[in-house]
Amino acid sequence: MTTCAARRPSGAFSVLMSVYAGERAAWLDQAFASLAASTVWPAEIVLVQDGPLGKDLVEVIGRYRAVLPMSLLPLERNVGLGPALSAGLSLCRQEWVARFDTDDLLEPDRFERQLTYLTEHPDVDILGGWIREFESDPELEAGRVRRVPETHQAVLAYARRRNPFNHMTVMFRRELALNHGGYQGERLYEDYALWVRMLQGGAVAANIPGVLVKARAGEGMFQRRGGVGYVRSEAAVQWSFYRCGFIGPWRLALNLAQRLPVRILPGTVRRWIYQQFLRA
Repeated sequence: MTTCAARRPSGAFSVLMSVYAGERAAWLDQAFASLAASTVWPAEIVLVQDGPLGKDLVEVIGRYRAVLPMSLLPLERNVGLGPALSAGLSLCRQEWVARFDTDDLLEPDRFERQLTYLTEHPDVDILGGWIREFESDPELEAGRVRRVPETHQAVLAYARRRNPFNHMTVMFRRELALNHGGYQGERLYEDYALWVRMLQGGAVAANIPGVLVKARAGEGMFQRRGGVGYVRSEAAVQWSFYRCGFIGPWRLALNLAQRLPVRILPGTVRRWIYQQFLRA
């Protein structure tokens, strides 16, 4: 674990994270270590404990809580990512909130680059960036880069087809997000739905053209992104985009035709399709 004898420069932003019992303690340790190694630290880290945790996770959290500016929000039961993030967002005290997942790794200058960009572009309300995916060792794997559109207009156009942000890279204005409902009950799509509501409300968006986070993307990720539950969630969120006027009937039909069949394929086939066509 990084000792961080000298506290790093602090930025006026919160980091919002959520952890649940199914996470691996070793991965959480690596995620916190990458956060501790950041060139700029957040003013606070709000970590939502989504239900009871095992002793290994509790031990990791305890060690890093002694080093990092971390506040804990324990929930009595597991409620899922959207409700957990909603609870955590209400406790964040800074104007800007940065998302980070508990099994990913930060590039050391992620926050520094985003803060610099926001200083140079004060009109931006939502800012993300690229991710490099890895399965076991990011230092040994080249990894596939998921690029997302850079400019506001490109983000807006892309959002009508797919999620225009890599959630674990995003920084957004807390008050603006709360004014547009924050994270709600769109299971598996709580971030995408929030971005759409904010964009419809006039939020200005951008992505930095560079890798900000190394994202874990093993076989389990592709297994989770399928099945009847995922199909229902996908259909529900696309229908909500249509009802609120963000997409028209033809875009709704096209999105469903392109996306739903992938969800019912075997995980290995879905993985191949993602890697060849959807994650470039």
